Amino acid sequence: MAATLPHLLAEAQALLPDRLADFPELDGRPVYAADGTYQTEGAHYGRRTPKEGGEDNPKGHVLLSFYNVRVGCVADVHVDTRSRHETRLLRDYDESAEAMTRDRGALWLVDRAFIDAPFWDRKKQQRGITMITRMKSSLCVDSTEELPIAEISANKGVVKDLRITLRSSRKSWRLIIYRTRRGHLVEFLTNDLKLEPGLIAFLYSRRWEEEKCFDTWKNDFSLAKAWGTRLAAIENQARLAIITSVLTALFLHRTLGQQGAVDEKALRKQDQRYASDSADGTDRPEWTRVVFRYTSKISRQVLRFLKYCFNKPASQALYEAELQPMLLRYL
Repeated sequence: MAATLPHLLAEAQALLPDRLADFPELDGRPVYAADGTYQTEGAHYGRRTPKEGGEDNPKGHVLLSFYNVRVGCVADVHVDTRSRHETRLLRDYDESAEAMTRDRGALWLVDRAFIDAPFWDRKKQQRGITMITRMKSSLCVDSTEELPIAEISANKGVVKDLRITLRSSRKSWRLIIYRTRRGHLVEFLTNDLKLEPGLIAFLYSRRWEEEKCFDTWKNDFSLAKAWGTRLAAIENQARLAIITSVLTALFLHRTLGQQGAVDEKALRKQDQRYASDSADGTDRPEWTRVVFRYTSKISRQVLRFLKYCFNKPASQALYEAELQPMLLRYL
């Protein structure tokens, strides 16, 4: 399974639409997101937490997944049963020679739990890797310098762009203050000194695409609870979910055209929100409306259809006659 996944991901990279193709500022850089979710142990798992004299995580098994934003699929996962902080897990994963955190020039979108300035400073110096996250109130800032904000549509909503010095780092960082469409002020922290601040705000919002994958994994792939007790079994279960997700994305792309199946219902709701001047439930910048119209959610209709296909001869005519109308109607 571990040997199959890289070949499958390479095929997805070559065939699936590039979701960030309309952003030339990124210059073809890999864009990844990292986040973690917890998996409940089975009843047969004898957990011992640190309070009980063991090392097991009280929240359950942690699945630290790594999402390829350009392709729209989870590409790797790091599993651990021990009670460890997210930054420690990221460092553990980075020790592998095949870790995605070693990809040169990559841009990472991470939760503020992964703020580790020395780690990201080293990644930038050695491999040109940068990151974007939310500012954490506990971080100490020694100095600030206000930077000019270009008057372009992408920077609408940007209040301030500051070059800062963190007490935990000797390198320059940026603090971007952004006003959302709902009027909320959000602070973004990044060590990328080149991208426009409005683009940074938009890219961070794409980190939530990974949550759609978690929803599918837990609710539809039965990944909410571990099937086995050994670490290898837990890893195989998570990698099986990745393989299933990628195969489904490739299937939709190959059978339903170059753009694949789109979430028509979600896009209609999105258009309605953009058309309204009142406060709404989305903070996606309006200028991205025409350049990013994708979803990472795999609907139950798709999975149910694929399940039923095992019981009848599959064909392109079947996909066009039943699958596509069903997607347009229910997604």
